[in-house]
Amino acid sequence: MTAFFAMVEGAPAFFLLRRQAPADAVEIEDARHRELLDAQAAGKEIYAGEDGKPRYRQVQVTMADRRASLARTIRAEARRRILLVSPEWRQLNDLREPSDEGAARFAAIDAIRAASNQIEASLADMPAEELETIDIKTLAEWPSEND
Repeated sequence: MTAFFAMVEGAPAFFLLRRQAPADAVEIEDARHRELLDAQAAGKEIYAGEDGKPRYRQVQVTMADRRASLARTIRAEARRRILLVSPEWRQLNDLREPSDEGAARFAAIDAIRAASNQIEASLADMPAEELETIDIKTLAEWPSEND
Protein backbone atom coordinates (compact mmCIF):
# COMPACT_ATOMS: atom_id res chain seq x y z
CA MET A 1 0.00 0.00 0.00
CA THR A 2 1.24 3.48 -0.76
CA ALA A 3 0.58 6.85 0.78
CA PHE A 4 1.14 10.38 -0.44
CA PHE A 5 3.13 13.13 1.25
CA ALA A 6 2.98 16.90 0.86
CA MET A 7 3.62 19.99 2.91
CA VAL A 8 0.29 21.72 3.51
CA GLU A 9 0.46 25.26 4.88
CA GLY A 10 3.94 24.56 6.20
CA ALA A 11 3.02 21.31 7.97
CA PRO A 12 3.66 17.73 6.83
CA ALA A 13 0.58 15.86 5.67
CA PHE A 14 -0.04 12.28 4.61
CA PHE A 15 -2.88 11.12 2.38
CA LEU A 16 -4.02 7.58 1.72
CA LEU A 17 -5.77 8.35 -1.57
CA ARG A 18 -4.27 10.20 -4.54
CA ARG A 19 -7.53 12.10 -5.12
CA GLN A 20 -7.31 13.57 -1.59
CA ALA A 21 -3.69 14.68 -1.97
CA PRO A 22 -2.54 18.02 -3.37
CA ALA A 23 -1.12 18.00 -6.90
CA ASP A 24 2.47 18.30 -5.64
CA ALA A 25 2.21 15.26 -3.31
CA VAL A 26 4.82 12.54 -3.70
CA GLU A 27 4.10 8.84 -3.44
CA ILE A 28 5.76 6.94 -0.57
CA GLU A 29 5.77 3.27 0.28
CA ASP A 30 3.95 1.97 3.34
CA ALA A 31 7.21 1.06 5.12
CA ARG A 32 8.55 4.61 4.62
CA HIS A 33 5.25 6.05 5.86
CA ARG A 34 5.54 3.96 9.06
CA GLU A 35 9.19 4.98 9.46
CA LEU A 36 8.25 8.68 9.20
CA LEU A 37 5.41 8.33 11.71
CA ASP A 38 7.72 6.50 14.14
CA ALA A 39 10.31 9.27 13.77
CA GLN A 40 7.66 11.91 14.42
CA ALA A 41 6.46 10.05 17.51
CA ALA A 42 10.07 10.05 18.74
CA GLY A 43 10.16 13.85 18.54
CA LYS A 44 11.71 14.27 15.13
CA GLU A 45 10.53 16.89 12.65
CA ILE A 46 9.23 15.84 9.23
CA TYR A 47 9.94 18.20 6.33
CA ALA A 48 10.11 18.09 2.54
CA GLY A 49 13.51 17.75 0.91
CA GLU A 50 14.39 19.70 -2.25
CA ASP A 51 12.87 16.87 -4.29
CA GLY A 52 9.61 17.07 -2.29
CA LYS A 53 10.22 13.71 -0.64
CA PRO A 54 9.75 13.53 3.13
CA ARG A 55 12.77 13.63 5.39
CA TYR A 56 13.14 13.90 9.16
CA ARG A 57 15.59 15.46 11.58
CA GLN A 58 16.07 15.74 15.29
CA VAL A 59 14.48 18.87 16.69
CA GLN A 60 16.61 20.91 19.07
CA VAL A 61 14.51 21.64 22.14
CA THR A 62 15.57 24.67 24.16
CA MET A 63 15.24 24.82 27.93
CA ALA A 64 12.56 27.49 27.48
CA ASP A 65 10.60 25.10 25.23
CA ARG A 66 11.00 22.29 27.78
CA ARG A 67 9.83 24.53 30.64
CA ALA A 68 6.81 25.66 28.59
CA SER A 69 5.94 22.05 27.77
CA LEU A 70 6.24 21.05 31.43
CA ALA A 71 4.04 24.00 32.46
CA ARG A 72 1.33 22.73 30.07
CA THR A 73 1.72 19.24 31.54
CA ILE A 74 1.38 20.64 35.09
CA ARG A 75 -1.83 22.47 34.18
CA ALA A 76 -3.24 19.35 32.51
CA GLU A 77 -2.41 17.26 35.59
CA ALA A 78 -4.03 19.86 37.85
CA ARG A 79 -7.17 19.76 35.69
CA ARG A 80 -7.24 15.96 35.82
CA ARG A 81 -6.95 15.99 39.61
CA ILE A 82 -9.59 18.71 39.99
CA LEU A 83 -12.07 16.77 37.87
CA LEU A 84 -11.45 13.69 40.01
CA VAL A 85 -12.38 15.73 43.08
CA SER A 86 -15.40 17.33 41.46
CA PRO A 87 -16.55 17.27 37.84
CA GLU A 88 -17.62 20.62 36.40
CA TRP A 89 -21.34 19.82 36.72
CA ARG A 90 -20.87 19.17 40.45
CA GLN A 91 -18.88 22.37 40.89
CA LEU A 92 -21.78 24.29 39.33
CA ASN A 93 -24.26 22.55 41.62
CA ASP A 94 -22.03 23.32 44.63
CA LEU A 95 -22.10 27.00 43.64
CA ARG A 96 -25.90 27.00 43.31
CA GLU A 97 -26.57 25.06 46.50
CA PRO A 98 -23.71 25.55 48.97
CA SER A 99 -23.09 22.73 51.42
CA ASP A 100 -20.37 21.49 53.76
CA GLU A 101 -19.52 18.76 51.23
CA GLY A 102 -19.26 21.34 48.44
CA ALA A 103 -17.03 23.55 50.58
CA ALA A 104 -14.75 20.56 51.21
CA ARG A 105 -14.55 19.89 47.46
CA PHE A 106 -13.68 23.54 46.77
CA ALA A 107 -10.99 23.42 49.49
CA ALA A 108 -9.50 20.34 47.80
CA ILE A 109 -9.59 22.12 44.43
CA ASP A 110 -7.87 25.16 45.96
CA ALA A 111 -5.13 22.88 47.35
CA ILE A 112 -4.57 21.38 43.88
CA ARG A 113 -4.38 24.85 42.32
CA ALA A 114 -1.90 26.01 44.97
CA ALA A 115 0.27 22.93 44.36
CA SER A 116 0.09 23.48 40.60
CA ASN A 117 1.21 27.09 41.00
CA GLN A 118 4.07 26.05 43.31
CA ILE A 119 5.26 23.31 40.94
CA GLU A 120 5.08 25.60 37.91
CA ALA A 121 7.04 28.33 39.74
CA SER A 122 9.75 25.80 40.65
CA LEU A 123 10.46 25.16 36.95
CA ALA A 124 12.29 28.48 36.65
CA ASP A 125 15.11 27.37 38.94
CA MET A 126 15.14 23.67 38.07
CA PRO A 127 18.42 22.36 36.59
CA ALA A 128 18.32 21.07 33.01
CA GLU A 129 19.00 17.45 34.09
CA GLU A 130 15.97 17.50 36.37
CA LEU A 131 13.79 19.05 33.66
CA GLU A 132 14.55 16.04 31.47
CA THR A 133 13.62 13.42 34.08
CA ILE A 134 10.82 15.02 36.10
CA ASP A 135 7.58 13.04 36.37
CA ILE A 136 4.86 15.63 36.97
CA LYS A 137 2.22 13.11 38.09
CA THR A 138 4.27 11.72 40.97
CA LEU A 139 5.58 14.92 42.58
CA ALA A 140 5.24 15.11 46.36
CA GLU A 141 3.86 18.67 46.16
CA TRP A 142 0.50 17.39 44.92
CA PRO A 143 -2.09 16.85 47.65
CA SER A 144 -2.99 13.22 48.13
CA GLU A 145 -5.84 12.12 45.86
CA ASN A 146 -7.33 10.36 48.89
CA ASP A 147 -7.67 13.53 50.99
